[in-house]
Amino acid sequence: TNKYQNASDIPLLIAMDAEWGLGMRLDSTISYPRQMTLAATNNDSLIYAFGKEMARQLKRVGAHVSFSPVVDINNNPKNPVISNRSFGENKDIVARYSEMYMKGLQDGGILACAKHFPGHGDTEIDSHKDLPVIHHNVERLDSLELYPYKYLINRGLGSVMTAHLFVPALDTTANTATTLSRNVINDLLREKMNFKGLVFTDALNMHGVTKYYDPGEAELMALAAGNDMLLFSQNVPLAIEKIKEAIDSGWINLRELDEHVLRILRTKEWAGLHQRVAVPSQGLYADLNNLNAKNLQRELAEGAVTVVKNNNNLLPINPALYPHIAVVSVGVDQKGAFANGIEHYTGMDHFIMEKNPDYKRSMWLNDTLSKYDLVIAGMLNTSNRMVKNFGVTNECARILNSVGEKTNVVLTVFANPYSLELLRDLDQVESIVVSYQDDDITQAVTSEAIIGAASFAGTLPVSSGPHYRFGSGEVNKAEGKMRWMSPTQLMLDVQRDVALNEADTTKNGSPAGDYEEDMMMDVVKSQSNLMENGFKRIDDIAQSGITLGAYPGCRILVAKNGNVVYDKAFGTLDWKAKQKVDVQTIYDLASITKVAGSTLAAMKLVDDGMLDVNKTLGDYLPIPSTNEYSNICIKNMLSHCAGLTPWIPFYQHTLIDGQRSSTIYTSKPDALHSAEVAQGIYILNTYRDSIFQSILQTPLSQDKSYKYSDLGYYFIQRIVEKQTGVTLDAYLQQNFYEPLGLTTMGYLPLRKFEKDRIAPTELDNVFRNQQIHGFVHDQGAAMMGGVAGHAGLFSNAQDLAVIMQMLLDKGNYNGKRYISEATLDLFNTRHFGQNRRGLGFDKPSLSPGHGSTCKEADASSFGHTGFTGTMCWADPKSGLVYVFLSNRVNTDAENKKLQELNIRTEIQKEIYKVLAPAK
Repeated sequence: TNKYQNASDIPLLIAMDAEWGLGMRLDSTISYPRQMTLAATNNDSLIYAFGKEMARQLKRVGAHVSFSPVVDINNNPKNPVISNRSFGENKDIVARYSEMYMKGLQDGGILACAKHFPGHGDTEIDSHKDLPVIHHNVERLDSLELYPYKYLINRGLGSVMTAHLFVPALDTTANTATTLSRNVINDLLREKMNFKGLVFTDALNMHGVTKYYDPGEAELMALAAGNDMLLFSQNVPLAIEKIKEAIDSGWINLRELDEHVLRILRTKEWAGLHQRVAVPSQGLYADLNNLNAKNLQRELAEGAVTVVKNNNNLLPINPALYPHIAVVSVGVDQKGAFANGIEHYTGMDHFIMEKNPDYKRSMWLNDTLSKYDLVIAGMLNTSNRMVKNFGVTNECARILNSVGEKTNVVLTVFANPYSLELLRDLDQVESIVVSYQDDDITQAVTSEAIIGAASFAGTLPVSSGPHYRFGSGEVNKAEGKMRWMSPTQLMLDVQRDVALNEADTTKNGSPAGDYEEDMMMDVVKSQSNLMENGFKRIDDIAQSGITLGAYPGCRILVAKNGNVVYDKAFGTLDWKAKQKVDVQTIYDLASITKVAGSTLAAMKLVDDGMLDVNKTLGDYLPIPSTNEYSNICIKNMLSHCAGLTPWIPFYQHTLIDGQRSSTIYTSKPDALHSAEVAQGIYILNTYRDSIFQSILQTPLSQDKSYKYSDLGYYFIQRIVEKQTGVTLDAYLQQNFYEPLGLTTMGYLPLRKFEKDRIAPTELDNVFRNQQIHGFVHDQGAAMMGGVAGHAGLFSNAQDLAVIMQMLLDKGNYNGKRYISEATLDLFNTRHFGQNRRGLGFDKPSLSPGHGSTCKEADASSFGHTGFTGTMCWADPKSGLVYVFLSNRVNTDAENKKLQELNIRTEIQKEIYKVLAPAK
């Protein structure tokens, strides 16, 4: 644009055909959803924001006019050229959303251009290829096709683009496109509809014109008809020559020519072309792809996702209800954003389905997928072209329908909504979602909606056959499930807060809130490297732990305000360096069990009136009153200041000359030995009571100052099981893990998962004499059969993060309350002077340099660490959740490099620098 302006003596009015963004025409820029997708959002403010952002981007590249919005009412599903470029089939919807788009553009200083006058929506011929004929009468045209134009003209529309259509009701001249018709342009648009703005022709090289008119002749007729701007002349010198001849002969009125020129000059003045200003090229890419622009792209895609069928309320799914989930990507050759998005929330197996699999492949897919509890399929690699059936195939639909006879199937169609009519025979598929377009962002937000982390807010802007009607769509509002968000998305939110703080003073007498958006973006730009560099430092610290031998692999997850912004896996499951850690790797949480298990259960009992932490163990358990344990206050015990010894090596009591007692252990389960300690090792079922008695016989310390101990949680487990009548693991599963949708968190992981999903821990050469893999590392918990109050929980990082997020949000998650705010406050409070502990929860040290956290962690924060090399932490003040999982005890529990290198805390420091910088 700079080159063209410099080459011209007269400032040029530059226009661009960018209906869905600069990406429609230019590389390295953003493509936004098409107008039909925008209409599905039912959100005027979003569409206005889109128009305003488009204006910003167009001005940034030196343009002044946008050939949009498309205001054609697409009431013909077979329309080959408009289709999803339209806001839909309803005239009121088309008019209203076109107004929002128009206002956004023109408020941003870009002239809007409504097209294609008098209405290209009810055609089956592409005017690029031939001249479509519209047979409707004047009454129908006035009430429908012309309605959006009248609506917009009355609201300040700046320009109109004419269509190459033959409309006998408006002009009976044979083979004459409306673009060339004075009856249509001058008499109807100018005089009857009183339009004062610019009129552009559609491209004059299209066959709707060139089939019947020669170059030069078409341009002359277009000008005579009343058009101001003639686009894409096939022969510019010839057209100018013919127009001059027509003026000289008096066939074109000089007064009308002056009116055309004056309208153009006024438009140029409005666009600021009375002053020459070059477009700066520096920072162009960053400006066109800034955080606001990208965030809007995601918001628009998310707002459109539409549920058109949802039998038995299958959507949104709770992954915990479906142990075995298959995700099917149709029409692609690898796992993409849709499948990866599902995998953020649940374990799954991924399958590729060809668009037209042969018989043998079809049978295999049918048989294999039918064995799963839930199948989630996505129709991908689709097309905008009706002649290609929008890229969907009957064979894939047939397979999925057959699978639906045997199991639950969710189908998402990433295609034009008219494709639904081609998929009408899906009576066995329980749920169908239409996402309108096929791109990574749409795939990602759709996966989040299916899993319940994003809302289903869309409705159909068109009807597609008798089954899917205009306006249909089941709206479901997401209530706060964790979401995966790119760091750049989060940066916008974080830096917006910074900008607001920066602007929280009066400037030139203006109110504090009246800051310019540019000011905010300047702050964003100035801090743009902060997050990237900070996350790179976290990468380096994590990798150094592997290099220096602290652990073979680890997983780190960081969330801010409920959005996961850092989630990476490093290294391998063990030092053999074969299998890599990934998003579904499950770790032994060790003492994190205390907060993610026992403390949750205890808080629930408090809420239900089944536990009072100010009472004693003797109030709840059958401990003789003569035993000093009977008088232990539960609050003291949960705060580790009840005089309990740190731990008891119970397993040593069962060894004879270094060998396991044959009366206590067997190699095969039987009626007396059914509790599994490790592979091929079973313990007496009654030995749980022996462990309990061993604790009761261990003297309490008279020093009641803080001393960390596992033993109190043996008692918590007993209280939970006595008060509820169910085992601790069952109680937690029923009240927390299943309703929260957690698929990996729980005890005894080998009952649900293969070993290759689980990180191994110690090579135990003393007690169990084997590599511990899939069994709890802690010996005492192992002797409890793997279910204990102090250890035994396994989980991946995302499930643990959900627990911490629920606690951070005062006991709420995804619209459901799990624990009361009062009870959480009770447990997350220091009750004993210099003792840093809450009830169950670890908290920041009162003495800098000690404890589990960096000094930046707020006093309100809470969490826990685990012996196996794990940590989880939540900070209400900064909105941060931090999860670090490793198996540092592989293969030697004496490996203390994780602690010596202070890796978990160093990573936490970087998290605060990036996401909660000091004021």
